[in-house]
Amino acid sequence: MIVDIEAIARHYGGKVCKGNALIPTPGHSSRDRGTAIKASAHAPDGCLVACYNGTQADALAVKEMLRADGFLAANGGRELTAAERRSIRQAELARKRERLDAEEAAAQCAADLWAHATHADPAHPYLVAKALEPFGIRQAGRDLLVPMVDPGFRLWNVQRIRPDGLKLFGKDARTAGLFWPHGVHLLDGRPSAGPLVIGEGFATMAAVHSAIGFGVAAAMSARNLETVARAMRKLFPTRELVIAADDDRHLAENIGLGAARKAAQAVGGVVATPRPETCAADSSADFADIPRGDVAGRIEAARLGE
Repeated sequence: MIVDIEAIARHYGGKVCKGNALIPTPGHSSRDRGTAIKASAHAPDGCLVACYNGTQADALAVKEMLRADGFLAANGGRELTAAERRSIRQAELARKRERLDAEEAAAQCAADLWAHATHADPAHPYLVAKALEPFGIRQAGRDLLVPMVDPGFRLWNVQRIRPDGLKLFGKDARTAGLFWPHGVHLLDGRPSAGPLVIGEGFATMAAVHSAIGFGVAAAMSARNLETVARAMRKLFPTRELVIAADDDRHLAENIGLGAARKAAQAVGGVVATPRPETCAADSSADFADIPRGDVAGRIEAARLGE
């Protein structure tokens, strides 16, 4: 069966680059292009799959998706020969090196952008709409800049937030395991007082910090929440961790709440929700959508087990 790279890219809302279909990794944003699919005569089913922002399990899930949608043979093809396995490993290592080189270049671009940015304007339309102060961020032109660091606090990426709220990550930049921190440490490097609150987006966590003053970390996506929570537990072995969930109750699966529960379980933390789960409202909400006084109350309720 001939693998149609062009058709795969069209079907999944991706694009073709250097012979690869670059498509969103399942579970990521539709703007994501973290999965590369390449036709290969060395692969028994005719293609190689690499998920740059996922794991080998994600790559296998993509192959199952391709089979289910008719792009690959249903039987999965023949067994690989030893030579084919070696060739595939070499190709995977080459793609990994290429990806790491691209991430390093993107990190340098992010560092340059951050270094030349100005103080964020408190009157920026996004900040006004969310009733937020511009702490921990900068501005370049009309875009707000949210720094994204690894557990060693090295800058790898910068999220741009446009006046209309559109959010963009740097081209080829790393996202997995990165977070926006604020108030996590004191100026002398010691951990700040109180629990550390971890959630998804910048606005959500900025709202929490504004309301209650605790240190915060924004994982930038539900998928990244557990990874960041585990990193914070490693950095702060005895610190109280609160996971501030996005309530995605309008979806068939409440992705935000499910990811928050999984992250809390992984690190011995508690989950705070923007409103009680028994609330009759059927629309989504995060901590940036509710009054600041309610933010503090919901965080404290979670800490007390209420």
